[in-house]
Amino acid sequence: MRFNKQELTTLATQPSQKFDKEGVLFLRERQEGFFRRSERKDSKRGKRSKSLRELSCYSGTSKVSLERWCRLRGNLLFYFKSREQWSEPLGVIILEQCSIKVDSPTTEGPYGFHLVFEGGLSQHLAAYSEGERDAWLQSIQLASYDCMRSQLLALQQRMELRRGQDPDLDVHMWRIRRGHTVDPSELPLCEISLACDNLLCDGHGRPPNPVLVVHVYIPMDGVWIKYAKTEVVERSSNPGFLNTVSFRASDGLSSETRVRLTAYDVREHVSQTATPIGSSIVTLGAVQETDRLRIPLRSPSGTTVGFLSLTVWNLELEDKGGSTESTPCRSAPENDIGAVFSHRRSQSLPPRLGIKLKLPHQGHLHQLFANPHVQTYRFHSGLGGDISVHEVMAESRLCFQFPQQLLALWIQEEKELLQEVAGMGELREPWHSRQVELLDRHLQLLHLYSQAQEHLQAHRGSFFKPSSRKHDRTLEFAPVNLHLQRMWVQNDTLRKSGFYDIITVGAFTAHSHKSKNGGLIKLLQQLKESPGKDNSSLQGPTKISMAHGAIQAIKQLRREVVDGMRALMKLAKEKQTAGMLPICEDMISKTRILLSLWDPGLVEEALSFVEEHKVAQPVPEETLDGAEEGLGSLELWQQQTLSPYRRITQQLNFDLKSPDVDDLVSPDSPRCTRNFWNLPTNGTVSRLKGTDSNVDVQKSLSQSESSQRDDQFVIFPDADGEYKDEEIDSTNEFNSKPASHKTGKNTDEIEVDEQTPITNGLETDPGRKFLDTQAMCSSPSANYYKPTDEPEPWDLTQLNIEASVMCLVSKVKFLCGRCGSPAVRLRSQRGMGRSRSFRSGLVCHQVPTEETNSPDGVVTVQPTSSVSSKNSSQVEDMKSIVTDAEKEGLVKTNEDTIGLSATMSSDDVLNKTVDTVQKAVNGAVVRNGATVRNKFTEGLDFASIVDWTCELRPSMRKLRQAMDGLLKTARLTHSVFRVQEDSRAAQKACNVRYRRDVCFSQALTSLVTGLMAKLWCQKPDPTFLMVLTTLGPLVSFEGLLSYYGDEIDMWGDMAVAVEDLVTVTFILSRCAANASSSNSSDANTINNNSFRCGSGVQSQQQPMPRVVGSRTALTVYLPVPDNVHSLLPLTSPSTPAVSFNVTPVFFNVGINEMATLAESLGNTRPQDKSNLDNYERLNEYYHRFRKLHLPVEPPGQRGPSCAPLQPSLADLMENLRVVVHTKQSKNVDVLHVSSRICRRMKGLRFTSCKSAKDRTGMSVTLEQCQILMSEYDLAEHEFQRALDCMRSEGSRRENTCKNTGVRKYAFNSLQLLTLPRLYRPPAGTYGSAQT
Repeated sequence: MRFNKQELTTLATQPSQKFDKEGVLFLRERQEGFFRRSERKDSKRGKRSKSLRELSCYSGTSKVSLERWCRLRGNLLFYFKSREQWSEPLGVIILEQCSIKVDSPTTEGPYGFHLVFEGGLSQHLAAYSEGERDAWLQSIQLASYDCMRSQLLALQQRMELRRGQDPDLDVHMWRIRRGHTVDPSELPLCEISLACDNLLCDGHGRPPNPVLVVHVYIPMDGVWIKYAKTEVVERSSNPGFLNTVSFRASDGLSSETRVRLTAYDVREHVSQTATPIGSSIVTLGAVQETDRLRIPLRSPSGTTVGFLSLTVWNLELEDKGGSTESTPCRSAPENDIGAVFSHRRSQSLPPRLGIKLKLPHQGHLHQLFANPHVQTYRFHSGLGGDISVHEVMAESRLCFQFPQQLLALWIQEEKELLQEVAGMGELREPWHSRQVELLDRHLQLLHLYSQAQEHLQAHRGSFFKPSSRKHDRTLEFAPVNLHLQRMWVQNDTLRKSGFYDIITVGAFTAHSHKSKNGGLIKLLQQLKESPGKDNSSLQGPTKISMAHGAIQAIKQLRREVVDGMRALMKLAKEKQTAGMLPICEDMISKTRILLSLWDPGLVEEALSFVEEHKVAQPVPEETLDGAEEGLGSLELWQQQTLSPYRRITQQLNFDLKSPDVDDLVSPDSPRCTRNFWNLPTNGTVSRLKGTDSNVDVQKSLSQSESSQRDDQFVIFPDADGEYKDEEIDSTNEFNSKPASHKTGKNTDEIEVDEQTPITNGLETDPGRKFLDTQAMCSSPSANYYKPTDEPEPWDLTQLNIEASVMCLVSKVKFLCGRCGSPAVRLRSQRGMGRSRSFRSGLVCHQVPTEETNSPDGVVTVQPTSSVSSKNSSQVEDMKSIVTDAEKEGLVKTNEDTIGLSATMSSDDVLNKTVDTVQKAVNGAVVRNGATVRNKFTEGLDFASIVDWTCELRPSMRKLRQAMDGLLKTARLTHSVFRVQEDSRAAQKACNVRYRRDVCFSQALTSLVTGLMAKLWCQKPDPTFLMVLTTLGPLVSFEGLLSYYGDEIDMWGDMAVAVEDLVTVTFILSRCAANASSSNSSDANTINNNSFRCGSGVQSQQQPMPRVVGSRTALTVYLPVPDNVHSLLPLTSPSTPAVSFNVTPVFFNVGINEMATLAESLGNTRPQDKSNLDNYERLNEYYHRFRKLHLPVEPPGQRGPSCAPLQPSLADLMENLRVVVHTKQSKNVDVLHVSSRICRRMKGLRFTSCKSAKDRTGMSVTLEQCQILMSEYDLAEHEFQRALDCMRSEGSRRENTCKNTGVRKYAFNSLQLLTLPRLYRPPAGTYGSAQT
């Protein structure tokens, strides 16, 4: 510790009467040098000798007890070499944070004891006698500051209890004991403003520093509790206090409640040392009966020491009606229409007749925010009017709930990537080690994400993460100190009021990842600039990103196509031709995109890699028959040869069966397709059950199938809410499963439950669930190859998609009476792929007879033991396509008619087949020069078709199967490129991605909190909703981080996290504000979950946003109440929901001593460059905002002549341009101007520093006072006083107490000097209160 030697010497050499105790003690000291003293032990008795004079001559250090003269004063124990009065002390022991440990008793001295300090250090002391030792022990125990403080508190408590007052019981503790929290929307009994006059001065004629403390009497407990407190007014005998006091009935107050108002003179601000001036007691009923009350202040002796004035007013609730204005509707009384509105003369006078002060309507604040802290003020405007201010600070209930949804998505994504790599099958070295390393990396990420999700789910207590836990890795995905800072202002003379919200949150950074590397900005730059060992690795990340993007696009398009097919099925069930053809056109365009997503060369490269390096699977022959002996030998064979890859896949319970049997369930949802493949081929009706004893395959594979479909990752917890992100379109009343085909059944009912036995084998198809998007996305067999699968050639997949779409569109046109329309050609003939992988696949494989003979067969490739010749296998495959078309009624022909022969090349076979199918669809097969109608139109009688869905379902199923194959091949290609990636670069990218996820989770949670507060917690603002639906809102992030030390990493992390918010799409979905039951059938109704805090489960229902999608393309569904939804633009079938993206900007300027050091070193260039870039983005948004031609905000209803001077938005933008380009130390004008611009463009405001506690508190209070001065005529000479009042008594000081337990801002004297003048806290509100 630091000390002044001269001061300590002076203190130690004062006379004896200044000390608490003096005497001789033996101190054990360290001896150094070659010759040094040591304590000699008696060889006979084994005891230490009293001489203590032995000298030893070996080097080193040891400890010896030496006689010292000791003097105790306060908590300082000085020790001297002798008793001479003017001798300097040898040392001093500070008796703090230590405990006493007495040595075991001995018959001979010295009698010792230890002072054991926190941290493990100890000091041994001893006395000559036992009585002397006990006297020293008693003095030392009473010397510590903690002991003196406990004595002081005990005395204070005895005094207060004698006076009938509990010093530890204030209104906050009272509410906690009762389990009650303040409701900002509660109408108080009354609100009072306080002022004093004629307070007595001290003996030197100096006026006091008065403060008023309000106590209320609780009869049931018989105690006075501290209810409120005003700010301290410096040097004034006639103070007017800015803080107001609201008396609430929810605290148990009534008109009979006694109120005591006590005036104190604050002598010292830091310790809040104050002496009472006088007090007065009134009843709350007497206060309510009058508008103005003046009562004397009496001293304890009964003399009058001054007067206290109370200005009383009653509030009325703000209008909740149909008015959609952002400002409350406050009309004058009818008999006062011609009155002229002007300022009142004085604040001490009662409000003008006919003017009512409003209580702001907080909307559904209690549902989204918890533990609000409310503070009210009354400020003076420039001409003597009053400004009423309500300040609210509340914790967001989404702080720990919303990150869990993001973690669930990332857990699912890691599972998909893990299954992709495992689906490749085992590779040979050197790729086997890379494959295992990739699997291990995904397992580690799954472990981290799952643990983080579990910790967030298990969190109980407050709804915010305090700054003291910002380094806690268990909660690193939750933002630090997330709060809503809200100010409601009303100027009754300007007839203007409004809400002003700021979200305060700690910097979006991974605090637990300690590394001074510049944050995510530098890490991402290093990833881009680090080349691999060879040129091929330069293209690796590009290939991987292309493949990943293509997979996401295929998944989205597949979902949209399936949705289109579901809509077609609904129309077909109702036999409505209107709307069918537009759906078909949309499906055609989407399938065109599907076929053009991939470069065939990349797919060929990946398939060749797998074919070359994949380890063959020597599966015993018995397993192909499904016998139990074969399965047993398979397990034995696996146990004998378990490579690292096989150990991992076995641990994850991947199914390694033969694909010959398992492929029967791969095209459809595994839960419902077993019966489908065993339907009778004739028209008889049979009753099939899930446990059919006739199905040998199901009998032998029941356990393995159930494990494959339900427990793909048995060692990981299931992610809640996975794949519930399908459709929230309110116009889609059709269920995710197709409607029933049975007659007499409601069209809105679900067709048949999954477990319901199927009674109609001909008309009711158990494979109908192939249009269930949830089952489609969660079914492994519909998304991945198994390790033993043979990849399907790319050209064959494309051909299947083409044929399926042509069949489906032709049937729809027939049902619509448009059978003569030309067929759709998805690709030109020249565009047909001619990849080597397709030809090699045709050589090595052929279609099994079971697949060809099935009624819904699709061209698939399966391994067989026999290998036919090249051309004959191609002909057989092409024949199977035409055979499928013939079964659908498209064409009836033979081999000669088509023109296929074994001598044709593979390309000719492919093109000839496509031409034949297309001609069959068109009905234009030319035979002997004459056009003949095909079997599709001849064989089907429109009048005989009872159920249209039965005609469309086979083609839809084939299209679904073909799209599944496309996705499987895309995933395989992606995994090949990832295995080929450099392992070091991949590990580094993995670490960066995890850190980016942590920061992004904090940023998105904060943004969603701000949006929900705007939509739910105030009256709807039509201007904001118009900006929201046209441009998307502006989101302004203000940073106060210094570009020095650890905060460089925080700045880099936050810049990237804010930039990532651009990629998120927000969709507004309707949600009833007061929905208390779940009887709504609307697909958009959001499930309201109960929320839990430390005191139990709350009764309110919380509107919960939902997040869906992938890491690169997230979508957040925001529920909105009915009054907001009614103001949104009408939706159309093309735009079923209102969606928008935000425009985030991030301006950062450091203000503390580290910022001064960074500027002196010239290190702030990246920060300045970032501010310039964000100005350009803001300027671009401004130009788009200007095109909306929104009306300028009215200055009020007094007329433009009396309105405060408001610069235009163009002037503010020009001012920001000048300020951003100005080279100035701590250029905080950038923050001030950008915040005004954001509010003028109806944007959202966010303010951050390291922990959103001290610097953020200074910035938020400054912004609030600037709003009061610029928009509500706050008097200029009152600005600094109002600022100090908000900082000393406002909610931000309460925030410091919630985080650190101390009501002080963590600034020291040095930091205070380096802060800009407007960012300095008032005296007595700062000190050593570090987190």
